[in-house]
Amino acid sequence: MPKQNSRKRRKHQRTVQAKRKSVQHQNDNSETEIDYQDEESRPRRVFVCIGSTCSDQKSRGILTELKKQIERQEMGDRVHVYTATCLSQCLRAPVMQVFPEGIFYCNILPRDVRTIVNEHLEKGQTVDHFTYDPLASVLWNDEIDS
Repeated sequence: MPKQNSRKRRKHQRTVQAKRKSVQHQNDNSETEIDYQDEESRPRRVFVCIGSTCSDQKSRGILTELKKQIERQEMGDRVHVYTATCLSQCLRAPVMQVFPEGIFYCNILPRDVRTIVNEHLEKGQTVDHFTYDPLASVLWNDEIDS
């Protein structure tokens, strides 16, 4: 049984790596070639997962609401929205990730998007109620496996 679990884990890791490359490739191809002098002048990037699990949890509604809020607050030049096939957080669906911070917002509903836009994208303050830190989870899981 342990060999089967390690095979599944390796297969899952390969899948996650492939999906991350896919998201990175999508990001590389869709951004314009602008030379930003510093990170603050660069627009924030928001990735909304539209993979099957997130779609089942209504991620399209989140994407629609996010675009609507950004347009309403005239943030289009400061915030760019992308879709991702998978952000590897399926148990926490629906998910979106904000860069440059890399913050994951999980288990969100369309009605939560306004708060995230107002607090994080406008004021720069993370909305802790919806965040998830995958690194903390990995460290915790590694301690259990030891």
